[in-house]
Amino acid sequence: MGYQLRNSADSDTEQVLSFLAGCLAGLAIGGALGLLLAPHRGDITRRKLTRRAGETKDQLVQAVEELLEKRKGTRDGDEATNS
Repeated sequence: MGYQLRNSADSDTEQVLSFLAGCLAGLAIGGALGLLLAPHRGDITRRKLTRRAGETKDQLVQAVEELLEKRKGTRDGDEATNS
């Protein structure tokens, strides 16, 4: 059993093509499984995602406002003790 010398450029190209083929196969299989196993229709899923995104945005805005109020309160307290 002898070893064959290969041109490294050909080997690299083959590896890249093999990787891309695997990515495309995974994308196709994942997409097909996603369509087959989806718990709801697309419009229902989009509506749920939109609602959850809005809820998350509201929570984030509230957390930032509380943080700003807290920082403002500590800053006001520092100014009162420094006066």
